[in-house]
Amino acid sequence: MSRATFWRTMVPVLLLMLCVGLLVYGFLRLRAIEDSMRLDDATNMVWVISQTQVEALELQVVLAKSPGEAGRIGPQYDLFRSRIDMLTQGPQLRFLDRLGFAGPVLAAARAAQRLDPAVRQLAPYEEQELSRQMGVLVRELNRAANRAMVSEWRVLSNRLGSYRTAVAQVAYSLGIGVLLAIYLGWRILADRRARLDAEILRERSQRLEEDLDRERATVAHWRDFAAVVSHQFRTPLAVIDSAAQRMYRRGQPAAPEVLEAKQATIREMVGSLDRLVDAALLIGRIDHQIVRPQQVIVDLVPPVRSIVEEMRRRHPGRRISLTVAEPELCAWCDAKLVQHALMNLIDNAVKYSPPDTPVDLTLFRQDGQVACAVADRGPGLSDAEAERLFARFQRGEDAPAAGTGIGLWLAQRLALLLQGRITVQPRTGGGTLFTLWMPETPSDKEEAVS
Repeated sequence: MSRATFWRTMVPVLLLMLCVGLLVYGFLRLRAIEDSMRLDDATNMVWVISQTQVEALELQVVLAKSPGEAGRIGPQYDLFRSRIDMLTQGPQLRFLDRLGFAGPVLAAARAAQRLDPAVRQLAPYEEQELSRQMGVLVRELNRAANRAMVSEWRVLSNRLGSYRTAVAQVAYSLGIGVLLAIYLGWRILADRRARLDAEILRERSQRLEEDLDRERATVAHWRDFAAVVSHQFRTPLAVIDSAAQRMYRRGQPAAPEVLEAKQATIREMVGSLDRLVDAALLIGRIDHQIVRPQQVIVDLVPPVRSIVEEMRRRHPGRRISLTVAEPELCAWCDAKLVQHALMNLIDNAVKYSPPDTPVDLTLFRQDGQVACAVADRGPGLSDAEAERLFARFQRGEDAPAAGTGIGLWLAQRLALLLQGRITVQPRTGGGTLFTLWMPETPSDKEEAVS
């Protein structure tokens, strides 16, 4: 463990434990003070002695006022006996013994017990003796009460001194605990501020890294675009240049039918270049994760009809048909990217099919997926061609000159980007059947993210 880590982690933990220990110690000291300030046996003993004195004096008064009247002496004597019995038993007797008055009090109590008026009628001299014994007992009890009060005051004085010391200790403990708590709070705030600054720096660094990645992706995108242009644009440009030269061979205008044919060739090559530019830009965006699909549950029938109409306008001499199995076929996808993938599949079918044959599209549902099958009547695929069918810049052996070699690759990339796929198989009656599959619903992972 480094010194910085020790001061940052272990020292605050140790201080926190010390703070908690001081607080616990202060609580225990306060609890001890509370227990010591409660009434104990000294206070209780003073009360018992005083009650016994009162009853003994009352008995003296009754003996003086009503001698020979057992009806008045007996009840008062019983009250006196109840108090003297309580005083001379259990903890009260032990307390008297500690004070040094157990012997005199017991002797006076036994003498009074022998003169019980309930046992026999007392003679006048016995009543006088009982009264004298009450006087002796009262004097001894008075001395015992004084001694008990002095003892209690001494104990209270000691407790007050202990209380002051304990209160000072508690105050010191609480003060140290407060200081430690302030220090810990400062450390926590300082660490939180440091973590916040580190988080801000991390976020800034992350944003800078993301900006740098975007710049790199942009540079790589345009580098790849330039590579595609240099690799694929030569053939269309050469065809355009050749057609323009034939239109004005030897400085003389060509015949009208030649001009019309060459103009159609030029328009076709310009359209091919336009589609190639769009495809190259889209390839770069996909490769560098600039394009992100906006997938929702969407009915594929309208966007598929729209792309079929566009392809019919682009190839006016070709018959492109569409068959829809159900009025509404919903899939989890990005409709624009699906249209782009289908456009490449239809372009591929038109290129490889004879001019007088149709291209058939079928939109249907199967096994929880929505599929669009594109069928041509071309020469089909050999085994070698099937293995590299979706490779970049790869073309078939019988490919026309206007092809670019990226249409099928781009369509497959778009399908995979949408969590779909493209399958290919021979068509019954000749030709090839390409099928674009899209899921009807999002996966569990996509639902959790959304």
